[in-house]
Amino acid sequence: MRIFDISITNFRGIRQLDNLKAGSINSFVGKNDAGKSSILRALDAFFNNSFSSNDVHKGIQDNESVVIQVRFETEHTLSPLVLDIDGKLCLRKQFSFTNTGRLSTRQTYVCASADERLYQDCWSKKEDKLNEALTALNIEHSRSGRGVTNKSKLDFIAGAIQDLPKESKEFPAKVMLENLEAAYDFFEVPEFSLFDAEQDLNIGSTDFQKQFKPIANQALENNEGLTQQIETNVVNELETEFGQIATLMQRNVPELERIVPSINCNWKNLVKFDLALKFSNNAFEIPISHKGTGFKRLLMVAYFEYLAQKQTKQYQIFGIEEPETYLHPGLQYDLLDSIIELSHDSQFFLTTHSPIFAGATNTSNIVLVKKQGALSTYASDSTGENVLDIVIEELGIRPDYNLLNDNYRKAIFVEGSGDAKFWKHAMTAINGDCPADILFIPCGGSQLSFFVNAELCRKINRRFIVIVDSDRGAIDYEAKLANQSQLRTKVENMGGDFQLLRKREIENYYHVDAISRILGTQHTLPPEFIISDYVDMEQLVKTHIIDVSSVNFKKKNHIKVFENMTPDEWNQVGVQLPNGRTDLEEITSAIVA
Repeated sequence: MRIFDISITNFRGIRQLDNLKAGSINSFVGKNDAGKSSILRALDAFFNNSFSSNDVHKGIQDNESVVIQVRFETEHTLSPLVLDIDGKLCLRKQFSFTNTGRLSTRQTYVCASADERLYQDCWSKKEDKLNEALTALNIEHSRSGRGVTNKSKLDFIAGAIQDLPKESKEFPAKVMLENLEAAYDFFEVPEFSLFDAEQDLNIGSTDFQKQFKPIANQALENNEGLTQQIETNVVNELETEFGQIATLMQRNVPELERIVPSINCNWKNLVKFDLALKFSNNAFEIPISHKGTGFKRLLMVAYFEYLAQKQTKQYQIFGIEEPETYLHPGLQYDLLDSIIELSHDSQFFLTTHSPIFAGATNTSNIVLVKKQGALSTYASDSTGENVLDIVIEELGIRPDYNLLNDNYRKAIFVEGSGDAKFWKHAMTAINGDCPADILFIPCGGSQLSFFVNAELCRKINRRFIVIVDSDRGAIDYEAKLANQSQLRTKVENMGGDFQLLRKREIENYYHVDAISRILGTQHTLPPEFIISDYVDMEQLVKTHIIDVSSVNFKKKNHIKVFENMTPDEWNQVGVQLPNGRTDLEEITSAIVA
C-alpha cells in the first residue's frame, strides 16, 4: 500500500496544500527555509504522531485545527465500502490542543458512502448491525454460526448498494482499520521512518534499531531454555526476599502463609545495542559516536544498501533530509542506487539541493518549494505548473559530458545501471559484441536528467534511443504501449528513437535454466516456477526461491542470470515478432544501426 497523494492544512508554513501527488521517489527542491522539510515532518506527524505546538501554522483561526490527509492505493482489492470517490483509501489525522494545552489527535477516514445511515461505516459495525442492514436489503443470511464471517456479510452489502447514490462522508478510523487488518492478510498501514539532516543516522534511534529487532528476537527464541532458566532464578530470588517480608507481616496478619511473586519478562523489548568499529590499523575498538558526521553518513549508505537486500513484508516509507550532506559525489551515487532499488517496494520523500538525487527523480515527482512571506508553496507537474526549467537552473543539473566525446556516435538512455548491463550482455550474445562507440546512460526517459541530456543530443545532433522496460501496471504489450504513449511522443518530438520491451520488465527475460545453474543443487525449482511475459517476477522469485531456501538470490536485477545465459537461451527468451525476429533482436539492431 503506497501513498497516492497528500493534503495538508495549517501545518507549519502550509496554510492549504491539496492532493500533492506522490511517486516512488519524490524530491523537494528549493532554497533554504522554503519549507521543503514540512512535508516530511507532516508525514512523521501522520504516521508516528510526532507533533508539537510548534507545528501549528501561525495564522490558524480559533475554529480550525491541523489536518493531514494521506490517500493510499494498493495492488490488492479492498472493499469499496472503505474507499473514497476515486477508489483510494483516504485517512485523515486532525491535531488540536485543548484549553489546558493537552494535545488531541483524531483519526478518521473518508469514503464514498450511501445516504442511508444503516449502510454507512459498515466496516466499524458489529455483527448485529450488519444483520440489520442485510435484512433491510432483503438479503438472506445466517445471523451467526460456523463459517459465517462479517467479511462475507460486508461483501453482500457492498454488492447490494453499489448502484445507490454516494457522497463523501467522514467516520472514525480505528475500528475500521482493525477490521481490515483482520480480514485481509495483505493489509497493513505502512511504516514511516524519518532521517533528518541533524540525525546522521543515530544508532540509538527507534527507526534504526527496529530494522534489527527481528535478529535479536530470533536469538532469544533460539535460547528459550536459557531465558526460562533466568526467569526461574529471578522468581526464586524474589520468593526468598518476599518470604522474609511475609514473615514480618505474619505478626499482624497471622493467616498469611506466603507472598507469591510472578514476573513478566518482555524479552522482545529488552535488547538495545550500540556500535563500535575495529580498524585494521588500530588496536582498539572505537565507538561510532566518536566518529565524525561524514563517517556516519557513510554508514547511512551501507544501511540503505542493507535494506535494499533485506527481504521484508512491511511496505516502508522513508523521509530523508538532504541525503547528499557530507557525502562525496561518488558516494551519493552509491546511496542513490540503493534508494532506487528500494523504491520498487518502498517510497522515498527527499529534500535535496543535489543535482544527483533530483536528476534521478521522475519529472512528475519533482516539487519546487518556494516561500512567499510566511507561507510555503509547492509546485509540480501535478499542480499544472512547468517547474522543470526552474529546477534545472537552480540545481545546476548538467548533462553527461561523455555525449560531447566524438568517440560515441549514439546514446542509449535506459532506466538504470542494471538495464545498461542487461543490454550489453544481450548485444554480446545476440550480435557477437557490444560496440565501443555506443554510450549507455542510466537515466530513464521520465527522469529529470534525461531532458537535460536529450536537449544536448538535439543541439549537437547526436542520435539517441530511449529504451523503456518496466511497466508494472501493464498486463500485456498493448496496455504497456498505451501507458507509455505520452513519453513516446516526447522522445520523438525531441528527435529520438523510442523502443519498448514486449515483456513486463527485464527480469521476465530470465531463462529458467540459467537460474537453475546459479542455484546449483541446493535448490530445485518447482514446476509452478513459470516465467511468463507479464508475471510479477519479484513475487515469483520470492515465493519459490527466497522464502523456501537460504540462497542469496536478488529479487531484481540479478545480473548473474544474464551473464550466465547462452546465445541460444537469449534467443529463446525473446518475444517472436511477425517478421520472424525477436523483440531483443529488433532493439539490438536498432542500437547498432
